[in-house]
Amino acid sequence: MLTLAEIMEIIKAINESAITRFELEQGGTRLAIAKDGGGAPVTTTIATAGPAAARPEERPDPDGGAGCHKITAPMIGTFYAAPEPGARPFAEPGQKVSADTVVCVLEVMKLFNEVEAGVEGEIVEVLVRDGELVEYGQPLFVVREEQRS
Repeated sequence: MLTLAEIMEIIKAINESAITRFELEQGGTRLAIAKDGGGAPVTTTIATAGPAAARPEERPDPDGGAGCHKITAPMIGTFYAAPEPGARPFAEPGQKVSADTVVCVLEVMKLFNEVEAGVEGEIVEVLVRDGELVEYGQPLFVVREEQRS
């Protein structure tokens, strides 16, 4: 698995080069970096293969009920709840989300990384404030998983 220092070095090297798209798969981890034609960094995606990546960490809800999960930060970065200042947040309490719904972006070295819910359900709580620095694995949202019949 790549260390954060290795990922940051890769991002820096790509940012300083003419490369517009980079993908690397190593030890069950996939790193994809893309920037627009003008060379400005656009997105970075880091995904880990296996059940741990496919499902957010389970957490009992504040009322002690089952079926709540945490969406955690896949990397260190600055948390942004909306696509731009003054815009409506990607995800708010009470909002229904699907596994591929973008719930926030994390900025790392001027790269904006979309974070998807990874679970179907309803946002119960946003655990961080807009503009807050978050750590790898830090809980960002609580989602009550939708029960399937």
